[in-house]
Amino acid sequence: MSSLELRKLWRLHQIDASLVEIRKRAAALDPGRALQAQMEILKAEHAEKLAQEKAVSGEMTDLELQQKTLSDKIKKFDKELFGGKVVNPREVETIEKEIESLKRRRSDLETEWLVASERIKPASDAVKEVDIRLSALRAQVKTHQSKAMDLKAQLESEFKRFTEARPAALKEVDPALLAKYDALRARLGGVAMSEAKNSTCSACGNTLPTRTMTLLREDRVVSCEQCHRILYYTEGVL
Repeated sequence: MSSLELRKLWRLHQIDASLVEIRKRAAALDPGRALQAQMEILKAEHAEKLAQEKAVSGEMTDLELQQKTLSDKIKKFDKELFGGKVVNPREVETIEKEIESLKRRRSDLETEWLVASERIKPASDAVKEVDIRLSALRAQVKTHQSKAMDLKAQLESEFKRFTEARPAALKEVDPALLAKYDALRARLGGVAMSEAKNSTCSACGNTLPTRTMTLLREDRVVSCEQCHRILYYTEGVL
């Protein structure tokens, strides 16, 4: 077998090996799974902080409504007391006591509101802090996905280029040699050749025997004894 025939097969191999490598790179493309996982954790944290803020805010709103209800009752009793409708001393005393009781309760509610108001800012700040981290992470995800899409487009372009070049390279190869090559490709994951460098198979690292190197120099079709790929030897080949 002439070195020319092996060079033709090697050109086909380089195309096929490139296609295999592109497929591997495409399969390994990461759309940002780790970042997305972080995003879900951060979203859950955000929801928790937001719920805490809403709880405090709701508590304050409820206290305000209770205060308003008490204030309205106080106004109603004041109107009855000073509107001339109630003149009986015992009734006047009862209303005055009720007003005092309502005022004490309103004062207690005001204190509770002040205590709650001291919790609202930390709760709001916690939400804002998670918002900032969430925004930064979204930007990371967007950048990562943009790069992934660019790489995907690049791989698709390369795949198309090699696929289009393959038929011409295929026609150049001797049919008998091609049959052997295709059978090996089917067995070895699509890569059926390996370059012999420094008496070593570049695919599996096996040290090639002297007899194998001699046959390669004679342009014979020789396979690596370990990985069984067809060996290609460039020394002395123009």
